[in-house]
Amino acid sequence: MWRNKPVATGAVVIAASILSLLVLSDEALSDDNITQTAGGMIRDSTVDLNFRPRYEHVREVSFPNHATAGTLRSRLTWTSARFQGLQVLLEGDNVTYISSEKFNNTENGKTNFPVIADPDYSEMNRAQISYAAEDGLFIAGRQRINLDDQRFFGGVGWRQNEQTYDAFRVEWAFNDRLSADYFYIWNVNRIFGPDGSDSDITGPVNALTVDYKLKPGHTLSGFFYGLNFHDQETLASSTLGFKWAVDCASFKWHLRAAVQKDTGENPLDYQAEYYNAEISTKPLQAYKFTALAGTEWLTGDDEWAFQTPLATLHKFQGFDDKFLTTPVDGIRDFYAGGTVTVFDIKIAATLHKFYSDRNSLDYGNELDLVATYAVTKNLGLLAKYATYDADDYSSDTDKFWLQFELKF
Repeated sequence: MWRNKPVATGAVVIAASILSLLVLSDEALSDDNITQTAGGMIRDSTVDLNFRPRYEHVREVSFPNHATAGTLRSRLTWTSARFQGLQVLLEGDNVTYISSEKFNNTENGKTNFPVIADPDYSEMNRAQISYAAEDGLFIAGRQRINLDDQRFFGGVGWRQNEQTYDAFRVEWAFNDRLSADYFYIWNVNRIFGPDGSDSDITGPVNALTVDYKLKPGHTLSGFFYGLNFHDQETLASSTLGFKWAVDCASFKWHLRAAVQKDTGENPLDYQAEYYNAEISTKPLQAYKFTALAGTEWLTGDDEWAFQTPLATLHKFQGFDDKFLTTPVDGIRDFYAGGTVTVFDIKIAATLHKFYSDRNSLDYGNELDLVATYAVTKNLGLLAKYATYDADDYSSDTDKFWLQFELKF
Protein backbone atom coordinates (compact mmCIF):
# COMPACT_ATOMS: atom_id res chain seq x y z
CA MET A 1 0.00 0.00 0.00
CA TRP A 2 1.54 3.31 -1.19
CA ARG A 3 5.00 1.74 -1.27
CA ASN A 4 7.43 1.64 -4.14
CA LYS A 5 10.99 0.74 -5.00
CA PRO A 6 13.70 3.30 -4.12
CA VAL A 7 14.05 6.32 -6.36
CA ALA A 8 17.07 8.52 -6.92
CA THR A 9 17.66 10.64 -3.84
CA GLY A 10 18.93 13.54 -5.95
CA ALA A 11 15.60 13.79 -7.75
CA VAL A 12 13.74 13.83 -4.45
CA VAL A 13 15.96 16.60 -3.08
CA ILE A 14 15.65 18.78 -6.21
CA ALA A 15 11.88 18.38 -6.39
CA ALA A 16 11.53 19.10 -2.68
CA SER A 17 13.68 22.22 -2.91
CA ILE A 18 11.67 23.61 -5.84
CA LEU A 19 8.39 22.93 -4.07
CA SER A 20 9.70 24.62 -0.93
CA LEU A 21 10.49 27.82 -2.83
CA LEU A 22 7.04 27.83 -4.39
CA VAL A 23 4.95 27.51 -1.27
CA LEU A 24 6.86 28.67 1.79
CA SER A 25 5.91 32.06 3.24
CA ASP A 26 6.25 33.84 6.58
CA GLU A 27 2.53 33.44 7.17
CA ALA A 28 2.68 29.72 6.42
CA LEU A 29 5.48 29.18 8.91
CA SER A 30 3.37 30.29 11.88
CA ASP A 31 2.55 27.61 14.45
CA ASP A 32 -1.17 28.36 14.29
CA ASN A 33 -1.59 28.26 10.52
CA ILE A 34 -5.27 29.07 9.98
CA THR A 35 -6.66 30.45 6.73
CA GLN A 36 -9.98 32.13 5.98
CA THR A 37 -10.53 30.67 2.49
CA ALA A 38 -10.50 27.22 0.93
CA GLY A 39 -7.85 28.33 -1.54
CA GLY A 40 -5.71 29.47 1.35
CA MET A 41 -5.30 25.84 2.42
CA ILE A 42 -2.85 25.47 -0.48
CA ARG A 43 -1.59 29.04 -0.76
CA ASP A 44 -0.64 29.21 2.93
CA SER A 45 0.55 25.62 3.23
CA THR A 46 3.98 24.67 4.60
CA VAL A 47 6.70 22.37 3.33
CA ASP A 48 9.28 20.80 5.61
CA LEU A 49 12.46 19.02 4.52
CA ASN A 50 14.40 16.62 6.71
CA PHE A 51 17.63 14.79 5.87
CA ARG A 52 19.04 12.23 8.29
CA PRO A 53 22.29 10.50 7.32
CA ARG A 54 23.45 7.81 9.76
CA TYR A 55 26.33 5.42 10.25
CA GLU A 56 25.59 2.29 12.31
CA HIS A 57 27.99 -0.45 13.40
CA VAL A 58 26.95 -3.69 15.14
CA ARG A 59 29.21 -6.33 16.69
CA GLU A 60 27.34 -9.39 17.93
CA VAL A 61 29.50 -12.36 18.90
CA SER A 62 26.96 -14.91 17.68
CA PHE A 63 27.50 -13.72 14.07
CA PRO A 64 30.64 -14.34 11.99
CA ASN A 65 30.66 -10.76 10.64
CA HIS A 66 30.21 -7.27 11.99
CA ALA A 67 27.47 -5.18 10.38
CA THR A 68 27.96 -1.66 9.07
CA ALA A 69 25.39 0.56 7.39
CA GLY A 70 25.45 4.04 5.96
CA THR A 71 21.92 5.25 5.28
CA LEU A 72 20.28 8.52 4.30
CA ARG A 73 16.62 9.21 4.98
CA SER A 74 15.10 12.10 3.02
CA ARG A 75 11.66 13.31 4.09
CA LEU A 76 9.32 15.85 2.50
CA THR A 77 6.23 16.94 4.46
CA TRP A 78 3.47 19.13 3.02
CA THR A 79 0.88 20.51 5.46
CA SER A 80 -2.04 22.60 4.33
CA ALA A 81 -3.29 25.57 6.27
CA ARG A 82 -6.34 24.80 8.42
CA PHE A 83 -9.67 26.03 7.01
CA GLN A 84 -12.82 25.76 9.11
CA GLY A 85 -11.11 23.04 11.14
CA LEU A 86 -9.94 20.97 8.15
CA GLN A 87 -6.28 20.25 7.40
CA VAL A 88 -4.46 17.86 5.03
CA LEU A 89 -0.97 16.41 5.50
CA LEU A 90 1.12 14.44 2.99
CA GLU A 91 4.58 13.07 3.73
CA GLY A 92 6.95 11.07 1.55
CA ASP A 93 10.09 9.22 2.64
CA ASN A 94 13.08 7.82 0.79
CA VAL A 95 15.94 5.80 2.29
CA THR A 96 19.10 5.35 0.21
CA TYR A 97 22.29 3.48 1.06
CA ILE A 98 25.45 5.59 1.06
CA SER A 99 27.81 2.71 1.85
CA SER A 100 28.17 -0.97 0.99
CA GLU A 101 25.34 -3.23 2.15
CA LYS A 102 27.17 -5.24 4.83
CA PHE A 103 24.17 -5.89 7.07
CA ASN A 104 20.90 -7.78 7.26
CA ASN A 105 18.17 -5.26 6.52
CA THR A 106 15.50 -7.97 7.21
CA GLU A 107 14.69 -8.46 3.51
CA ASN A 108 18.03 -8.82 1.68
CA GLY A 109 18.80 -12.37 2.87
CA LYS A 110 22.20 -11.46 4.39
CA THR A 111 21.63 -13.53 7.51
CA ASN A 112 25.37 -13.95 8.21
CA PHE A 113 25.33 -10.31 9.36
CA PRO A 114 23.55 -8.83 12.39
CA VAL A 115 20.27 -7.01 11.73
CA ILE A 116 20.17 -3.30 11.00
CA ALA A 117 16.49 -2.84 10.22
CA ASP A 118 16.78 -0.01 7.70
CA PRO A 119 15.66 -1.22 4.25
CA ASP A 120 16.01 1.10 1.26
CA TYR A 121 12.63 2.21 -0.03
CA SER A 122 10.36 5.03 -1.12
CA GLU A 123 6.87 5.36 0.33
CA MET A 124 4.04 7.59 1.38
CA ASN A 125 4.84 7.76 5.10
CA ARG A 126 1.78 9.78 6.11
CA ALA A 127 -1.39 10.83 4.27
CA GLN A 128 -4.07 12.16 6.57
CA ILE A 129 -6.94 14.58 6.90
CA SER A 130 -7.87 16.11 10.24
CA TYR A 131 -10.68 18.18 11.67
CA ALA A 132 -10.18 20.30 14.78
CA ALA A 133 -13.32 20.98 16.78
CA GLU A 134 -13.60 23.16 19.86
CA ASP A 135 -13.18 20.22 22.24
CA GLY A 136 -11.50 17.58 20.09
CA LEU A 137 -9.53 16.45 17.11
CA PHE A 138 -10.45 13.88 14.42
CA ILE A 139 -7.74 12.31 12.22
CA ALA A 140 -8.24 9.79 9.39
CA GLY A 141 -5.68 8.15 7.12
CA ARG A 142 -2.07 7.08 7.40
CA GLN A 143 -0.78 8.78 10.51
CA ARG A 144 1.76 8.83 13.31
CA ILE A 145 0.60 7.59 16.71
CA ASN A 146 2.86 8.23 19.69
CA LEU A 147 0.72 7.45 22.70
CA ASP A 148 1.91 8.55 26.15
CA ASP A 149 5.59 7.47 26.41
CA GLN A 150 5.15 5.05 23.46
CA ARG A 151 5.29 1.93 25.65
CA PHE A 152 2.28 0.42 23.88
CA PHE A 153 1.86 2.51 20.69
CA GLY A 154 4.63 4.42 18.98
CA GLY A 155 6.23 5.43 15.70
CA VAL A 156 9.62 3.76 16.28
CA GLY A 157 11.09 7.05 15.10
CA TRP A 158 14.67 5.91 15.73
CA ARG A 159 14.64 3.65 12.69
CA GLN A 160 14.90 5.23 9.25
CA ASN A 161 11.60 3.60 8.23
CA GLU A 162 9.03 4.95 10.66
CA GLN A 163 6.11 2.86 11.88
CA THR A 164 2.83 4.50 10.88
CA TYR A 165 -0.81 3.52 11.20
CA ASP A 166 -3.75 3.43 8.78
CA ALA A 167 -6.33 4.53 11.30
CA PHE A 168 -9.15 6.73 12.49
CA ARG A 169 -8.49 8.65 15.70
CA VAL A 170 -10.56 10.85 18.01
CA GLU A 171 -9.11 12.94 20.84
CA TRP A 172 -11.76 14.60 23.00
CA ALA A 173 -11.69 16.82 26.09
CA PHE A 174 -14.93 16.57 28.03
CA ASN A 175 -13.81 19.28 30.45
CA ASP A 176 -10.61 20.62 32.04
CA ARG A 177 -10.07 17.37 33.94
CA LEU A 178 -11.45 14.52 31.82
CA SER A 179 -10.26 13.58 28.32
CA ALA A 180 -10.28 10.49 26.09
CA ASP A 181 -8.31 9.21 23.13
CA TYR A 182 -9.74 6.48 20.89
CA PHE A 183 -8.34 5.05 17.67
CA TYR A 184 -9.25 2.25 15.32
CA ILE A 185 -6.37 0.80 13.25
CA TRP A 186 -6.89 -1.42 10.23
CA ASN A 187 -3.25 -1.71 9.17
CA VAL A 188 0.18 -1.14 10.77
CA ASN A 189 3.03 -0.14 8.44
CA ARG A 190 6.03 -1.53 10.29
CA ILE A 191 9.73 -0.69 10.12
CA PHE A 192 10.81 -3.87 8.31
CA GLY A 193 10.53 -2.54 4.79
CA PRO A 194 7.80 -2.37 2.16
CA ASP A 195 8.79 -5.73 0.66
CA GLY A 196 9.62 -7.63 3.84
CA SER A 197 7.57 -10.51 5.16
CA ASP A 198 6.80 -8.49 8.33
CA SER A 199 6.15 -5.18 6.56
CA ASP A 200 2.50 -4.93 7.67
CA ILE A 201 0.17 -6.21 10.35
CA THR A 202 -3.52 -6.07 9.55
CA GLY A 203 -5.98 -5.22 12.31
CA PRO A 204 -8.42 -4.52 13.56
CA VAL A 205 -6.96 -2.73 16.57
CA ASN A 206 -9.18 -0.84 19.01
CA ALA A 207 -7.51 1.37 21.61
CA LEU A 208 -9.00 3.63 24.26
CA THR A 209 -7.30 5.72 26.95
CA VAL A 210 -9.08 7.93 29.45
CA ASP A 211 -7.18 10.57 31.47
CA TYR A 212 -8.50 12.22 34.62
CA LYS A 213 -6.64 15.02 36.41
CA LEU A 214 -7.11 14.30 40.10
CA LYS A 215 -5.49 17.64 40.96
CA PRO A 216 -2.71 19.78 39.42
CA GLY A 217 0.22 17.53 38.57
CA HIS A 218 -1.66 14.28 39.33
CA THR A 219 -3.18 12.32 36.43
CA LEU A 220 -4.87 8.94 36.59
CA SER A 221 -5.20 7.09 33.27
CA GLY A 222 -7.04 3.93 32.33
CA PHE A 223 -6.50 2.11 29.05
CA PHE A 224 -7.76 -0.80 26.98
CA TYR A 225 -5.95 -2.09 23.89
CA GLY A 226 -7.50 -4.79 21.73
CA LEU A 227 -5.08 -6.16 19.11
CA ASN A 228 -7.10 -8.59 17.02
CA PHE A 229 -4.43 -9.30 14.41
CA HIS A 230 -5.30 -11.64 11.53
CA ASP A 231 -1.88 -12.38 10.01
CA GLN A 232 0.20 -12.64 13.22
CA GLU A 233 -2.26 -14.43 15.47
CA THR A 234 0.16 -15.10 18.35
CA LEU A 235 0.34 -11.33 18.92
CA ALA A 236 -3.44 -10.98 19.16
CA SER A 237 -4.19 -9.81 22.69
CA SER A 238 -6.34 -7.61 24.89
CA THR A 239 -4.66 -5.43 27.52
CA LEU A 240 -6.35 -3.59 30.38
CA GLY A 241 -4.40 -1.30 32.70
CA PHE A 242 -3.89 2.01 34.47
CA LYS A 243 -1.20 4.63 35.05
CA TRP A 244 -0.81 7.14 37.87
CA ALA A 245 1.55 10.00 36.96
CA VAL A 246 2.69 12.76 39.32
CA ASP A 247 4.58 15.85 38.15
CA CYS A 248 6.05 18.00 40.95
CA ALA A 249 8.29 21.07 40.95
CA SER A 250 11.58 19.16 41.33
CA PHE A 251 10.74 15.59 40.31
CA LYS A 252 8.15 13.36 38.66
CA TRP A 253 7.15 9.71 38.99
CA HIS A 254 4.65 7.22 37.70
CA LEU A 255 3.22 3.81 38.49
CA ARG A 256 1.73 1.61 35.77
CA ALA A 257 0.19 -1.85 35.75
CA ALA A 258 -1.70 -3.96 33.22
CA VAL A 259 -2.98 -7.44 32.56
CA GLN A 260 -2.93 -9.08 29.11
CA LYS A 261 -4.82 -12.07 27.70
CA ASP A 262 -5.01 -13.83 24.36
CA THR A 263 -7.86 -12.84 22.08
CA GLY A 264 -9.34 -13.52 18.66
CA GLU A 265 -7.67 -16.36 16.76
CA ASN A 266 -4.57 -16.51 18.95
CA PRO A 267 -3.67 -20.22 19.32
CA LEU A 268 -2.07 -19.54 22.71
CA ASP A 269 -3.98 -19.58 25.97
CA TYR A 270 -2.20 -17.22 28.34
CA GLN A 271 -2.46 -14.39 30.84
CA ALA A 272 0.44 -12.11 31.71
CA GLU A 273 1.01 -9.00 33.81
CA TYR A 274 2.96 -5.76 33.43
CA TYR A 275 4.35 -3.53 36.22
CA ASN A 276 6.36 -0.33 35.92
CA ALA A 277 7.56 2.22 38.47
CA GLU A 278 9.87 5.14 37.65
CA ILE A 279 11.04 8.34 39.34
CA SER A 280 13.13 11.12 37.80
CA THR A 281 14.33 14.57 38.79
CA LYS A 282 13.78 17.82 36.93
CA PRO A 283 16.85 19.54 35.41
CA LEU A 284 18.98 21.43 37.92
CA GLN A 285 20.23 24.89 37.03
CA ALA A 286 23.88 23.79 37.04
CA TYR A 287 24.66 21.60 34.01
CA LYS A 288 20.93 20.78 33.69
CA PHE A 289 21.55 17.55 35.61
CA THR A 290 18.76 14.98 35.88
CA ALA A 291 18.60 11.49 37.38
CA LEU A 292 16.16 8.61 37.04
CA ALA A 293 15.60 5.14 38.44
CA GLY A 294 12.96 2.54 37.76
CA THR A 295 11.94 -1.04 37.23
CA GLU A 296 9.75 -2.75 34.65
CA TRP A 297 8.40 -6.30 34.90
CA LEU A 298 6.74 -8.28 32.10
CA THR A 299 5.65 -11.71 33.29
CA GLY A 300 5.81 -14.99 31.37
CA ASP A 301 4.60 -18.57 31.85
CA ASP A 302 7.36 -20.55 30.04
CA GLU A 303 5.25 -20.64 26.84
CA TRP A 304 4.46 -16.97 26.18
CA ALA A 305 4.84 -13.58 27.86
CA PHE A 306 3.45 -10.06 28.00
CA GLN A 307 4.14 -8.44 24.60
CA THR A 308 3.93 -4.87 23.27
CA PRO A 309 4.44 -5.35 19.50
CA LEU A 310 3.36 -1.81 18.52
CA ALA A 311 5.55 0.05 21.02
CA THR A 312 8.64 2.10 20.25
CA LEU A 313 10.64 -0.75 21.74
CA HIS A 314 14.04 0.89 21.19
CA LYS A 315 13.19 3.27 24.06
CA PHE A 316 12.83 0.42 26.54
CA GLN A 317 15.06 -2.35 27.92
CA GLY A 318 18.21 -1.07 26.26
CA PHE A 319 19.31 0.36 22.91
CA ASP A 320 20.81 -2.98 21.85
CA ASP A 321 17.24 -4.21 21.27
CA LYS A 322 17.81 -7.64 22.81
CA PHE A 323 14.25 -7.90 24.14
CA LEU A 324 12.04 -6.74 21.26
CA THR A 325 10.06 -9.91 21.91
CA THR A 326 9.66 -10.64 25.61
CA PRO A 327 11.27 -14.01 26.50
CA VAL A 328 8.83 -16.74 27.52
CA ASP A 329 10.18 -16.57 31.10
CA GLY A 330 9.35 -12.87 31.23
CA ILE A 331 11.74 -10.08 32.13
CA ARG A 332 12.55 -7.83 35.06
CA ASP A 333 14.48 -4.70 34.11
CA PHE A 334 16.10 -2.60 36.85
CA TYR A 335 17.54 0.62 35.47
CA ALA A 336 19.12 3.90 36.58
CA GLY A 337 20.66 6.80 34.73
CA GLY A 338 20.96 10.51 34.26
CA THR A 339 21.73 13.40 31.93
CA VAL A 340 24.10 16.36 32.10
CA THR A 341 24.82 19.23 29.71
CA VAL A 342 28.44 20.37 29.25
CA PHE A 343 29.42 23.02 26.66
CA ASP A 344 25.91 22.68 25.17
CA ILE A 345 26.46 18.93 24.65
CA LYS A 346 23.75 16.85 26.32
CA ILE A 347 25.11 13.55 27.61
CA ALA A 348 22.86 10.74 28.85
CA ALA A 349 23.76 7.40 30.43
CA THR A 350 21.53 4.50 31.51
CA LEU A 351 22.51 1.20 33.12
CA HIS A 352 20.16 -1.82 32.91
CA LYS A 353 20.23 -5.08 34.86
CA PHE A 354 18.03 -7.81 33.39
CA TYR A 355 16.56 -10.89 35.12
CA SER A 356 13.87 -13.35 34.12
CA ASP A 357 10.49 -13.15 35.84
CA ARG A 358 10.59 -16.90 36.55
CA ASN A 359 13.23 -19.65 36.79
CA SER A 360 15.76 -17.21 38.36
CA LEU A 361 17.76 -16.46 35.20
CA ASP A 362 20.32 -13.66 35.06
CA TYR A 363 19.92 -12.38 31.50
CA GLY A 364 22.75 -9.85 31.61
CA ASN A 365 23.29 -6.11 31.79
CA GLU A 366 23.59 -3.18 29.39
CA LEU A 367 25.09 0.31 29.35
CA ASP A 368 23.63 2.96 27.02
CA LEU A 369 25.34 6.28 26.24
CA VAL A 370 24.07 9.18 24.10
CA ALA A 371 25.53 12.60 23.27
CA THR A 372 23.58 15.23 21.31
CA TYR A 373 24.59 18.69 20.14
CA ALA A 374 22.58 21.34 18.30
CA VAL A 375 25.00 23.07 15.93
CA THR A 376 22.26 25.41 14.71
CA LYS A 377 18.47 25.37 14.91
CA ASN A 378 18.53 23.40 11.64
CA LEU A 379 21.46 21.03 12.22
CA GLY A 380 21.82 18.46 15.01
CA LEU A 381 24.50 15.86 15.75
CA LEU A 382 24.13 12.62 17.70
CA ALA A 383 26.55 9.92 18.83
CA LYS A 384 25.23 6.81 20.56
CA TYR A 385 26.73 3.63 22.01
CA ALA A 386 25.22 0.54 23.62
CA THR A 387 26.95 -2.53 25.03
CA TYR A 388 25.12 -5.65 26.23
CA ASP A 389 26.99 -8.12 28.44
CA ALA A 390 25.14 -11.44 28.14
CA ASP A 391 24.82 -14.05 30.87
CA ASP A 392 21.85 -16.45 30.52
CA TYR A 393 20.27 -14.82 27.45
CA SER A 394 21.39 -13.98 23.90
CA SER A 395 25.02 -12.95 23.22
CA ASP A 396 27.38 -10.03 23.83
CA THR A 397 26.51 -7.11 21.55
CA ASP A 398 27.97 -3.66 20.90
CA LYS A 399 26.32 -0.99 18.74
CA PHE A 400 27.52 2.44 17.70
CA TRP A 401 25.69 5.19 15.80
CA LEU A 402 26.78 8.55 14.40
CA GLN A 403 23.99 10.66 12.99
CA PHE A 404 23.37 14.12 11.52
CA GLU A 405 19.93 15.67 11.10
CA LEU A 406 19.25 18.65 8.87
CA LYS A 407 15.85 20.32 8.97
CA PHE A 408 14.30 23.06 6.83
